[in-house]
Amino acid sequence: MNTSQAEREALANLLQRSSPEAPTLCAGWTARDLVVHLVVREYRPDAAAGLFFKGLANRLDSVSHDYESKPYAELVEMYRTGPPAWNPMRLADKYANMSENFIHHEDLRRGGGDYTPRDLPQSVQDDLWNALSKMAKFFLRSSTIHVVLERTDAPAPSVIRAGADSPDEVRVAGSAGELLLWLYGRDGAVNVTLTPADEATSARIKRHVF
Repeated sequence: MNTSQAEREALANLLQRSSPEAPTLCAGWTARDLVVHLVVREYRPDAAAGLFFKGLANRLDSVSHDYESKPYAELVEMYRTGPPAWNPMRLADKYANMSENFIHHEDLRRGGGDYTPRDLPQSVQDDLWNALSKMAKFFLRSSTIHVVLERTDAPAPSVIRAGADSPDEVRVAGSAGELLLWLYGRDGAVNVTLTPADEATSARIKRHVF
């Protein structure tokens, strides 16, 4: 089982154990809202495009509303099963969904206020670091300060540089998983250290989060 599959199974199990009204780190979203998002993303890509294109936002809202009427347990099992066979995303699940599954697993895990990181295997942290390395420059492309992401869970020092080509820099240190969560804007619920950590420096970090 690869990291994407393992995170999907773990999140499905957590959704199953959780109340549909359980809180998440996604502002305004309950566990039900989260699983509706995940199912629509994989079963209705025509509507999920509304996440990226404002002109399709109304269609996304309409389709999501239809899925909200389905029983919660049915939605959880649809997500557990993964993208349907006709969706090319199923073949690319290992790459296309790993970050999504991990991030939303943590959204539900930490939604109640316990921000303790999981003790993840080194192989999982390596996969998350690889994903981070592919996203960082795109997510931080509008930052007006140079951003150094420093991994602290690897045997040898590892860094990713992104943001502005500037002598001014901010260093964000943490495990691969925590850095990925930070990149996705889960600031208040992650275990990372920013240096320097003043508000003026933080204000220069711009992240494009979907």
